[in-house]
Amino acid sequence: MEERAGRLGQIRVYTGKFFRIFVNERDWKVIVFAVVISALLSLVMGPKMFVEKEFTRTGMFAIVSAMVWIGIFNSIQTVCRERAIIKREHRTGLHITSYVAAHMIYQAAICAVQAVAMIVIYRIFMKFPDKGLVTGNFYVDVFICFFLILYASDMMGLAVSSVVKSTTAAMTVMPFLLIIQLILSGSIFPLSGAASSISNLTISKWGQRVLCIESNLNEIPSTVLEEELEQLRVFDGMDVLIDLIPKETLQDMSAKMTYRKIYAYKAELVIRRWLYLLGFAAVFAAVSVLSLELIDHDKR
Repeated sequence: MEERAGRLGQIRVYTGKFFRIFVNERDWKVIVFAVVISALLSLVMGPKMFVEKEFTRTGMFAIVSAMVWIGIFNSIQTVCRERAIIKREHRTGLHITSYVAAHMIYQAAICAVQAVAMIVIYRIFMKFPDKGLVTGNFYVDVFICFFLILYASDMMGLAVSSVVKSTTAAMTVMPFLLIIQLILSGSIFPLSGAASSISNLTISKWGQRVLCIESNLNEIPSTVLEEELEQLRVFDGMDVLIDLIPKETLQDMSAKMTYRKIYAYKAELVIRRWLYLLGFAAVFAAVSVLSLELIDHDKR
């Protein structure tokens, strides 16, 4: 990198470099991974997504978990594998902010392509809602959701890659990041106290919630009450009593029992969660800059 190159010039040079690496070193495999994982999830979830409430909620958590894994995998090794090069070029005039900004641009492009690919795959197996809550177009809304979840996770991977010693260390840390995202998201286990507060710092929590809101989860029919009533049919006379209850009444009771305020179909809730995810990405990018600014003192 030439010393006279300014910050914008360095961003342009490094962005071009990352895209050349993408082609020449077959980093495009991350796109293939996203497609394969989405296809596998679709084969399992396809028929019941957006049809049954409980299945849709669980399915959205599975989709978000996959996106968090994909996003982290995109960047978890990108910085640490060229740490020596960064250190040398930083001493000859490389601006760390330019280097990280170039990564942010490059990774944003990767996440956008992955988001589109995943939507195409899911659409093949699932019947999407007709309307988007924010833009009016569900495909646009869900693209923004997918992109922000992937990008926030990607920036988290970039931050880790900027801090750890080696690619081996990075891949060792990765499972712990995923476990934290899964367990502390509040989507599997009910959380309280300190755990509930920590869950607010997980990408998976806000990602799952925003997708459930966009899906209008509260209005999707629930099967919980029907399944419970079916269990009662084994007792004498209960089948007759159950059959006397109008179907509309059962549906209304089921809807009231399973309604959750956090999934209220409101545009402001979606926008707020988008901002949370964008905030995660910004914080992780800042961590990357702060870590790499100290690279000259690195004894590694």
